[in-house]
Amino acid sequence: MENLFGIPMQSIMIALLVAFGLCLGVGGWIYLRHRIIFRMGIRNARRRPAQTSLIVIGLMLSTLIIAAALTTGDTLNYSIKSTVLDILEHTDELVVPANGDDAEANVQPGVTFPQQVAADLEAALAGDAVIDGVMPVLTQPVPILNPKTQLSEPMVTAVGIDPAALGPFGGLRDIEGNDIELTALPEGAVVLGKTTAERLDAVVGDTLTVYVENEPHDVTVAAIASDSILTGMQDPGQAGGFVMALDRAQALLELPGQISFIAVSNAGGVADGAEATDAAVTAIEQALGEAPYQAVRVKQRALDMAEEGANVFTSIFLVLGLFSIAAGILLIFLIFVLLAAERKPEMGMARAVGMKRRQLTEMFLAEGIAYDLVSAMIGAALGVGVAFVIAGVMGRLVGEFFDIVPTAHWRSLVVAYSLGVVVTFATIAISSWRVSRLNIVRAIRDIPEPQRQRAGNRWLIFGILGVVLGALLMWVGADTDKLFPYSIGISLLPLSLAAALRRFGLPARLLYTVASLFVLTYWLLPDSLHQKLFPVLSGGMEMFFVSGVMMVAAATMAIIWNAEVATSLVGLLGRTFSRWLPAVKTAVAYPLASKGRTGMTIAMFSLIVFSLVMMATIDRNFTELFSGEEAAAGWDIAATRVASDPMPAFDQALAESGVDTSKVAATGRLRQVASYSSEIRMAGTQEWKRYTINGVDAAFIEHSHLPVKIRATGYDSDAAIWEALRQNPDLAVIDGFALEGPTVQVGSPSNFILQGVQAGDTTMEPIQVEIGDPLSGRTRTVTVIGVLDPKVSMIFGLFVNDAAFDQVFAQPNQTTYYVQTQPGTDDVAFAKEIKAKLIAYGVQAESLEKLIEQETAISRGFLLLIEGFMALGLVVGIAALGVIAFRSVVERRQQIGMLRAIGYQRSMVAASFLIESTMITVLGVGSGTILGLILSRNLMTSDEFTGSSGAAATFLVPWGTIALFVGIALAAGLLMAYIPARKAASVPIADALRYE
Repeated sequence: MENLFGIPMQSIMIALLVAFGLCLGVGGWIYLRHRIIFRMGIRNARRRPAQTSLIVIGLMLSTLIIAAALTTGDTLNYSIKSTVLDILEHTDELVVPANGDDAEANVQPGVTFPQQVAADLEAALAGDAVIDGVMPVLTQPVPILNPKTQLSEPMVTAVGIDPAALGPFGGLRDIEGNDIELTALPEGAVVLGKTTAERLDAVVGDTLTVYVENEPHDVTVAAIASDSILTGMQDPGQAGGFVMALDRAQALLELPGQISFIAVSNAGGVADGAEATDAAVTAIEQALGEAPYQAVRVKQRALDMAEEGANVFTSIFLVLGLFSIAAGILLIFLIFVLLAAERKPEMGMARAVGMKRRQLTEMFLAEGIAYDLVSAMIGAALGVGVAFVIAGVMGRLVGEFFDIVPTAHWRSLVVAYSLGVVVTFATIAISSWRVSRLNIVRAIRDIPEPQRQRAGNRWLIFGILGVVLGALLMWVGADTDKLFPYSIGISLLPLSLAAALRRFGLPARLLYTVASLFVLTYWLLPDSLHQKLFPVLSGGMEMFFVSGVMMVAAATMAIIWNAEVATSLVGLLGRTFSRWLPAVKTAVAYPLASKGRTGMTIAMFSLIVFSLVMMATIDRNFTELFSGEEAAAGWDIAATRVASDPMPAFDQALAESGVDTSKVAATGRLRQVASYSSEIRMAGTQEWKRYTINGVDAAFIEHSHLPVKIRATGYDSDAAIWEALRQNPDLAVIDGFALEGPTVQVGSPSNFILQGVQAGDTTMEPIQVEIGDPLSGRTRTVTVIGVLDPKVSMIFGLFVNDAAFDQVFAQPNQTTYYVQTQPGTDDVAFAKEIKAKLIAYGVQAESLEKLIEQETAISRGFLLLIEGFMALGLVVGIAALGVIAFRSVVERRQQIGMLRAIGYQRSMVAASFLIESTMITVLGVGSGTILGLILSRNLMTSDEFTGSSGAAATFLVPWGTIALFVGIALAAGLLMAYIPARKAASVPIADALRYE
């Protein structure tokens, strides 16, 4: 990848290497100036290998998450770019009829222009050092059949190229690498693309039937070549096509002297040719002059889209991985707090004999740097392994479109390692400074610090600063319409106020309970109440992380400061479980005595479980929302036709072709102009935008189930909306993706956004928009009277009736015939029958239920992949429990001896440790689960998703997935507690009492 979050990766790497050098410089300075202090810190890392291994596992996770995300981005970037370069080869630009938008211009099926344009362009560019090839190309979608195998494809691309111009484009080679001379091929021979050959099960020598203007023509497979733009493969996942000499293609397709586009090759190789795109486009535009054609940066655009796609995926992984990184930072603090607690007497003695506080900090820093450098290296290596596993899963999900090639770029590994070291070092530095603040006498005697009624001035200062910062963030958020700073500010404000008020002796439990409940109320209020009490601001994906951190922090604070309630509940167990009551009381009392470490452990589990529950729940509800019964608008089969050849009425074509029409209950037609072939804008504005525009016939309107989410005033039902559109060519309905709202806008910035209505509205005023055909220049103003419910996920765009469509557009890019079948019909088999019988017309028929299942499977696969990636964060919680459990045995060795001396049995000591770990795990898992479910429910039942249908919102809980996450967390918690619990139970009484 070249960029991340809009910042060049090279700049990120340099900045991180400088920071990494500073971290090493600190370690080197400690070593040179205080070598004994340095050795004392390193010695602690070597003394206990098991503990050190556990610490390294905990510290490496942040680097692992970063390395996995960056390597996954590199893998996607390389894989997509490789596919792009394989398809385009030496073709860098295309020249096509102008439509006024270079960002969206492309080859349009059925649109041709005179071949003489290519000859004139070649002559004008002769001698240009930037461009080394110009080639006229004719393409046309046609149906094709292999009579031998009876396999067919309703839409492959017939390609005609000029053999004399083929040299600068790398020539044409078969799949074995042998050169192919098109001029040497016999009459009627073609070169078949690899994908087309596989789909037709065709081999060299087979005779295929191609349908042109509904008439069959036989062609012979002379060779099979790799998929490329020269063999009809323009985008990954297409059926490909076949290629022949241009004059023969023009004769076959009955388009004499016509071409579809002009391919241009820049000087240089396949990859570096794109670097000259700007100069080449300038030269082409100068050569074209005022001619109605334009240059399309086809290779540069495709490579930029590959980079953007990789960046988006990496950003998603990094943002969602922030939960694990945050938990890892908490673990670092926890580790050093526990190390300090274990070495408290040792540090007290060191301070007593003259060691300064700064030197204690340096000792912990030296130890931390040793952990840091090793853990980051292991994390980076394991991150690459995780990314390769992710690549394997993605390969199974999208292998139909392009090959996923696991790739690790050295720059990304340097960034991941350096960032992991820097983040961990900063956390270690803060925690080292924190643990060095101790009272010498109390440290030597190993007694706790006294609990004061009033907090110190430090709490007052930090509290006031927090209040000021929170208020400032709220003001910035409200002023810029950004939810991110506003939500942080309003969450920080009460917590900081509670900290400041502690200075005046107010009860800490009351202050923190009220503050945390306010924060939880802000985040968990139902959407309808939230909009009434707080300003409606815009936010993005970052809110997922912010909401989790703020809610988990508030919930953990509420739990910790009210955990004494648990001790009263323990008394209720006394009568029934009197034998185990002492172990239970001990298990409860110890965590409550160390609120800080207990709170951090609870927060770790809560953060990770919250993110997993949110993702799983949203995945379940979105899948149900967009793949439910309304997704296909009541239709069962979609029969799509791209060819512009004449065809009888669909019902007539079915009957004449021998299709069993008794299975047909109803049909309807939708003609579609894709976004790159249309124009749309708000009436009265100047700038044209892009959007898919559909023309629907009366039968489609009559038999479709198209719920309207937002209705214009004056229309009291969905039926009234569609009846008005059927009768009036001045009216239109648009889908919900054209609205501004909380959903992520997909596609180009030039996509149309409907102004004056937002997601979540229930009614709207009629809105006028202007639609147009950029080729013919015809335009028409229509009035939008409704917004389609997003549950109709298989049909999209702006809808007008046939009369309005015909007045603007000369022909559609494709026509889709929708079929409702009789009950009991096998839709998959019937779709295959329609496809086979209408092959001459180039009809591609598919079961809509099957298409929905395929799309859902891919999207769910990616979501499950992300959930699995996020589940790595459970390692943090498990490591935290392991650290706490192992350290508790050492720290409480004398307490264990005392308990055994007064009658505790070994089983009771072990049970105490197990109950303690289980209680912490249950509190964290329970908190994260409840918060995730409530927030998910508020999101999925908000106005933005329920629409205006008036039906009660359905909220689905993926209990199985949640049970799996909870089960893993609890099982791991018990496992990590079991070993130290057994160790604690086996400690000899005398040795424990003498332990120092």
